[in-house]
Amino acid sequence: MHKEFEIIFKSYYGPIRAFILRLVKSEDDAEDLVQDVFSQLWIKPDVWQDNPEVDRYIYRMAKYSALSFLRDHSRDVCHGLVDADLDIVERVEGDVGTLDPLIHDEANLLLEMALDKMPPKRREIFSLSRFDGLSHKEIADKLGVSIRTVESHIYSALSSLKSIFID
Repeated sequence: MHKEFEIIFKSYYGPIRAFILRLVKSEDDAEDLVQDVFSQLWIKPDVWQDNPEVDRYIYRMAKYSALSFLRDHSRDVCHGLVDADLDIVERVEGDVGTLDPLIHDEANLLLEMALDKMPPKRREIFSLSRFDGLSHKEIADKLGVSIRTVESHIYSALSSLKSIFID
């Protein structure tokens, strides 16, 4: 029993820690959370023994652990968004589709959650730009706002997404 858990631990500790770190942005917090995930897993041998899909379960545990942490510390996560590097944030949008399939689903969930937290006008403008492919001018004309307003909303949306996806 101990040997099987040791194999699981050695196989998934690094990737799970990296996954959590991308979400919480703190080495210490990621370390604490990954330890919690494996501690919780250890006391549930019925989940990890002879389970070929244990990886899905571990990633799910890590996701919920990190999201709970972020929810509890949401004010801390929102600081310092004004200085975001847009090139890095836009690169992350492309990276989401190339991630490991397990992480891809988690990244999409985080993207949806981040969009849900945005003010309605910002979410609408961002969606029209990134998902519908409209230009800033087309969005401004469609919504009856200035191009500068569109740019400001997109910048703010990308800044908040950067805080979630960039280390």
